[in-house]
Amino acid sequence: MSTRAAVLHASPWQGVFYLTGGASGFLAEVLAEPGASATVLEGQIPYAAQALSELLGTPPESACSVETARALAMAAFQRARTLGGDPAFGFACTASLATNRVKKGEHRAHAALQTADDTFTASWQFSGDRQTEETELIEHLWRMLGLTFDLPSVTSSVEAIDLARTSAIEPWRQLILGEILTHATQPHDTQLLMPGAFNPLHSAHKSMLALAEERTGFTGAFELSVANVDKPLLDYSEIEARLSQFDKPVWLTRLPTFVEKARNFPGSHFVVGVDTFSRIVEAKYYGGELGLKNALAELDELGVHFIVFGRQMAGSFKVLGDLVLPDRLRDWRLARCVEIDEQSFKEAVSSTQIRKDSSREPGLS
Repeated sequence: MSTRAAVLHASPWQGVFYLTGGASGFLAEVLAEPGASATVLEGQIPYAAQALSELLGTPPESACSVETARALAMAAFQRARTLGGDPAFGFACTASLATNRVKKGEHRAHAALQTADDTFTASWQFSGDRQTEETELIEHLWRMLGLTFDLPSVTSSVEAIDLARTSAIEPWRQLILGEILTHATQPHDTQLLMPGAFNPLHSAHKSMLALAEERTGFTGAFELSVANVDKPLLDYSEIEARLSQFDKPVWLTRLPTFVEKARNFPGSHFVVGVDTFSRIVEAKYYGGELGLKNALAELDELGVHFIVFGRQMAGSFKVLGDLVLPDRLRDWRLARCVEIDEQSFKEAVSSTQIRKDSSREPGLS
């Protein structure tokens, strides 16, 4: 019997747990205590790389990192809300502990807890055998839950943990809960918008928007969606970090597709790279040719335009005129798009490459 698990089950919290193998003992303790169904809506141990990728919608850049833990916690939180959790939470842990092979990196674990109001994270390093490290990690996880849920009787023998907390401002909370779809950090008329993930924001993004402002005469703003197709929502720590990069207005939205963006910002000029534009006019993203035809007709009706910049694609710099488009799309492109040629802009900077160039951590266990 676990007294601390009983205390957790007596609290009002209901959640989903996504824990990698090193934290499986924690979930076992939670489930072994009678009354677990009051707390646990679902639990998974995503050991395989494919299992982790399916939960996140894409393979993570690092299997064991604080970013991956936060993304898993948000995925768990979304799942908890779908399953009727109230109040809902998502709890996640990624761990790379001692095992039967030589580890390339430090023995470590990262945990995150997501609620409607806060994102909590904590990280630890270990130096022992597998059993010792698992025992220490389980104690850390219990202390983290006790602190975040204000359960004083959930104690542990380990020292106090360094718990990071990012609390949502009200518009962020409303976006995550789906109560609103857009929020501007500064007043802006939405006539010129540059959508993107901005992870990170870099010089090419700024140059593209500045050149688009020159071509159109409009004042530009960036647009950052907290929702991406088939991926967890951005957590509050991630929202805060990405917004801190900007000195221009940012439209924070819950609009993952361009049709949704157009519906909420009719008449806008969207600044995009040619790689993004090629996906906008590809039928497979709309379920087939009829879906694409309907989407393009709606974009016409909504009066949006695209300012299309060249990008590195397949080893060379491509501009809009290099795309091989079906005849039926050429007139649409001419009516709806402004091409920025290679002479006007050729900054081959990639957010993905910037992240890859930073240090990467090895896998989990």
